[in-house]
Amino acid sequence: MTSYDAYRYDNTDRRMTGTRWATEEEISEGLTRINLTAAHYPACGLPVLSNGRTAFVNNGDSHALIMGSTGSKKSRLFVMPMMEMIAKAGESVVVNDPKGELYERTSGLFAREGYDIQVINLREPLRGHGWNPIRHAYEMYKAGRTEEATALINDLAASLFFTKKDSKLDLFWEQTSKALFQGLCHMLIEGDGIFTPEQMAFQSLTVLADNLTLPESGETGMTNMLLEHYPANSLAWMNLRVARGSDKTFDNIKVSYNAPMQALYSQKALMAMLSCHEVSFDRLGEKKSVLYIIMPDEKTTLHFLVSLIVKQCYESLISLAQKQKGLALPVRVNFLLDEFSNLPAIPDMSAMISAARSRNIRFYLVVQSMHQLMSKYGEDAQTIRGNCNDWVFLTSRELELLQELEALCGVNARTGEALISVSQLQRLNKETGEALVLCERNYPYIAHLADIDDYPFAHVPSVPLPVLAKEEPESICLEVIINRANRAAAMRESEPLDVRKAHGASDCLRPSLETDEYDLYAELDEDFMEKYGNRKKK
Repeated sequence: MTSYDAYRYDNTDRRMTGTRWATEEEISEGLTRINLTAAHYPACGLPVLSNGRTAFVNNGDSHALIMGSTGSKKSRLFVMPMMEMIAKAGESVVVNDPKGELYERTSGLFAREGYDIQVINLREPLRGHGWNPIRHAYEMYKAGRTEEATALINDLAASLFFTKKDSKLDLFWEQTSKALFQGLCHMLIEGDGIFTPEQMAFQSLTVLADNLTLPESGETGMTNMLLEHYPANSLAWMNLRVARGSDKTFDNIKVSYNAPMQALYSQKALMAMLSCHEVSFDRLGEKKSVLYIIMPDEKTTLHFLVSLIVKQCYESLISLAQKQKGLALPVRVNFLLDEFSNLPAIPDMSAMISAARSRNIRFYLVVQSMHQLMSKYGEDAQTIRGNCNDWVFLTSRELELLQELEALCGVNARTGEALISVSQLQRLNKETGEALVLCERNYPYIAHLADIDDYPFAHVPSVPLPVLAKEEPESICLEVIINRANRAAAMRESEPLDVRKAHGASDCLRPSLETDEYDLYAELDEDFMEKYGNRKKK
């Protein structure tokens, strides 16, 4: 049998004997050309070539990683031009806006182009639209998407309750705090006929947590009384079984639960925004829309909400795509995530970026440091990086990254030298917009990109920020809620047994929240006081 060597490159015109710089013609061959003076664009994407009048963009389904330290013009060379291009191409975009300057610069253009504009403003919560993650979970639950609703609550719990690396707090308190939060959330969304949709909010969790007690303490809290109306197999019951042990143990659980919640409860405007239900993520995939996530860049206490918004938005879009004939969104959605490596890790980000391409979703990740990305995502960072076919490098003093880029660019076989050295990578000209571009399977390329001020984009005044529809979250009265639950239970009792079971009634015995006081809990109480101090519930 004659042997067949498919990779004898020395016998072809494509000799793999080394590397070289790509020519401008080679790079532009696989890209889409845009006349930037046109009223509307046939495509949008990462600008790989741009002189301010003509741009060549990657309009494919590739994700991109844009790397550059602070002040390297990442926003001016990429983020701002891409926002303008997306507006003129009629695609949707989700963008986090650390300073609010993207909204100031681009909202007028999006409004002029007929876009649906939504704003989640974590800097000034009353000047934006309401985003209520618990209400989103409730609507999923009511629609029969119970697993998605549970996953959303789990993500919210994971974002709120996590043990920092340097924390002395035992993992037990983190896990029990999560379970307490999840149980209270499920009380809301599973409370069919008990709570109104407007009461699906953090404000309601506050009341439920304050009125949860141990039966053995001699006092039965109203939350405990209300819980009697839930089936034994409900997630509310299953999660709230953490409320056990001694009075001291239970009090410590509530202390560890309340500590991270104070970041939300202490900000009335934020609580109002989180209680108001206005944002619709589905709109992004149905018609041309923009979602601005305005966030404070001078403090990181609310950054976990940005990660959660991105995750929840993505999950909603995936569900929408699954309903489409081709399992892809009717309108492509671009996630343009500035300061990506400064945000808390987005749950399942590696799986998200792997599955997004076939759903008509693209990610553009703007990072200051590869080390930050690795520390946030660990081994998953490799998957995230590997799914970004386009890499753009501006500047960095991160030696490991510089050495990796030098290796990726390769060695010139004729001279035996690196195509670009660590030293040369640090001297790319900021003023002329020099950037190292690794685009798809092309040879490396040094681009000279136009600054946002060099583009022919006419300045369109920004539109006023929206005003939150409801500035005061609706409070709940547990006496009224319990009376409503009693009436609902009486009505169910009058129904035939098969109908009651269809509505969720259960013959299972409910496990009591009251248990014996084990030595384990006494040991945990001692440990809690030693590590957490005499911190009182706020």
